[in-house]
Amino acid sequence: MARRFLTKGTILRSATQLLLAALFVCSTAFAGSEASVSTAREIAKEGLNAYDAGRYAEANEKLSRALEVVGVPTLALYTARANVKLGKLVRASELYLLATRLDPKGPSESVQLQAQRDATKERAELLPKIPRLTVTVEGEDLQDVEVMIDDQVVPKALLGTSQLADPGKRTISAKRGDERVSAEVELAGGEHKQTTMRFLKREKAEAASAVPTVETKTKDPPKYIPVTTPPTQESGYKTQRILGWTGVGLGGAGLVLGSVAGLFALSRRGSLSDDGCVRNSCFDTQSSDVDSYNTLRTISSVGFIAGGVLAVTGVTLLLTTPKAENGPKAALVLMPGSASLVGRF
Repeated sequence: MARRFLTKGTILRSATQLLLAALFVCSTAFAGSEASVSTAREIAKEGLNAYDAGRYAEANEKLSRALEVVGVPTLALYTARANVKLGKLVRASELYLLATRLDPKGPSESVQLQAQRDATKERAELLPKIPRLTVTVEGEDLQDVEVMIDDQVVPKALLGTSQLADPGKRTISAKRGDERVSAEVELAGGEHKQTTMRFLKREKAEAASAVPTVETKTKDPPKYIPVTTPPTQESGYKTQRILGWTGVGLGGAGLVLGSVAGLFALSRRGSLSDDGCVRNSCFDTQSSDVDSYNTLRTISSVGFIAGGVLAVTGVTLLLTTPKAENGPKAALVLMPGSASLVGRF
């Protein structure tokens, strides 16, 4: 004798037949509403077929409609299962509970009792997987605050308590008149989180109304960054004068260094010429003197270039500084081998 094995489709078809049979026999409890029960039976059949095909949103919609017409444990059970598939764990938990509380009595009592046993078991397994979210409100003048989670108003009696919430991103918002504070929380299965919404005292909030408000995205209160006032004109004037005179001083030192090194370089070149160097050709025994001459020439060039740049920069800063009454006037005079600063102070 060949054995027959139950597949998922076979089990679901059997469940569908039992559910539809239960709905059929329940028609006696709805005397005068045979058309409604018949329609609910067809909608339930479409909902179960959608559930079997993985179209859980359609299954939830159709099974919910049928449940409103014929309130039996079997329909509540399968509607709860569709909501579990959709991630709506809180509603699924309530539907499981509803299935255990509906009257199972009638011609299909055994089927309804089994549905209640399944609902009790599945709800017990589901509850630990449902995230919890605690929302607290802090601050002053909180009597008019309204809190919502995903556009659903939270009763004030439940604020500060651990509430069941579906997994995923949840948006918490609180408003008090024109003031609004919001936060977003990501919840995973079985996770417990807490967020706090804070409000200022009304007088302080009105005084800060000119400051742009920032909606909170975490449980921490909004942070306000102080604006640093720019330095006054007088402090900028003093700073520019200090930098200008510093540049002039360093530039003058660089020019002096370049001049002194240049003089030493000229003296060393004269000595090399007296010792037999012709143009740029010298004897090997004069290599150290040649290196010394090259070093002095490099120092002289760097001194003149750096000193000139610093001096010109310093004078520019001094000349472009906002002039105070009877302020100093200065000018830098550059000449070959020398530099001088003239002016009225």
